[in-house]
Amino acid sequence: MGMSQQKKPALGPLRTLLPLVLGLSVVAWILQGAVTKNGGWDGLEGAMALPDWPVALAGLMTLVLLRDIGYVCRLKWLSAGRLSWKQAVETTVLWEFASAITPGIVGGGAVAIWGLHRQGMSAGRSTALVFSTALLDEMFYVLAVPPLILLLGNAVRPDGLDHAFGWGAFWAGWALMLLLAVVIGFGLFLAPRSTHRIIRSTGAWRPLRRWKRNIIRFAEDLRESAEHMKTLSLGRWAASFAATMVSWTSRFLCLVAVMGMVVAPLEMLDTLLIVARQLVMWVFLLISPTPGSSGVAEWLLNVFFGEWFERAPSPISAAITMLIWRMATHFIYLLIGVLVIPGWLRRSHRRNPI
Repeated sequence: MGMSQQKKPALGPLRTLLPLVLGLSVVAWILQGAVTKNGGWDGLEGAMALPDWPVALAGLMTLVLLRDIGYVCRLKWLSAGRLSWKQAVETTVLWEFASAITPGIVGGGAVAIWGLHRQGMSAGRSTALVFSTALLDEMFYVLAVPPLILLLGNAVRPDGLDHAFGWGAFWAGWALMLLLAVVIGFGLFLAPRSTHRIIRSTGAWRPLRRWKRNIIRFAEDLRESAEHMKTLSLGRWAASFAATMVSWTSRFLCLVAVMGMVVAPLEMLDTLLIVARQLVMWVFLLISPTPGSSGVAEWLLNVFFGEWFERAPSPISAAITMLIWRMATHFIYLLIGVLVIPGWLRRSHRRNPI
């Protein structure tokens, strides 16, 4: 049974409590450690904000806006005009909220399919749209990682990941994303029928029989999506990929802006290295079992960027960075979702599929 036939997913305000509690608990733990290490609050010295923090804050707000504009434009263009700008904004809010309350490996795609269908888009087109955005996301990631690692070398590996297992896990995750991009690409454009047969046949393998129904559903959805996406022009795909690049680049630059507020002046930060380390960190966020990677994201931030925090002017810069970063990239979508989605659910209804 596809997402479109399932009951309404649980999107109530209570679903926001767990990610909030997990994230804030790790921030509090880091903050308490800094306070204890420095002999209590009286022992803390150094500025909590750098002199040019207003510029960095303005940059952060701009980047958050650009990230969402990219997502909205991508949905609008890939829908071939079947979504209005308002519907594209509402779907983006729904998608981001669902991603914030579900584990990274689950994501908000299934909820997005349900939301698109509720707004009047057919089940096939809804699935095709989500598959297409997934393809563009995977393409951006697999294309961005190798050049940065070749350029920066071992600098992208933090001390906490400088061992065979951690680095091997990263490359395994990157390879899986590459495989997913290839499968979706072949399934949507190059050989949809052959891809459909191959995916279905894997469900018969003994190690995969447990997931046979999900595998078959994936194969059917991919084949149906291919029929819907044939009508999109190359120009729409190019524009949508450009929007994807804007969104993901803005997402990773957000941390640079936050660090420019409390860690070091913007001109002293190695922007390319900070972005590259986030690309590596992203693999581990995707396999996080917690909703929205809460708790795990804050802990990993300390692992990947601890050397910057150690040179910061304040002992609590790490905790402040985590808090502002998660507010801008995670907590804000919990808040917007709680405020916007109930009204959208009351207003929206299933229209004739388009």
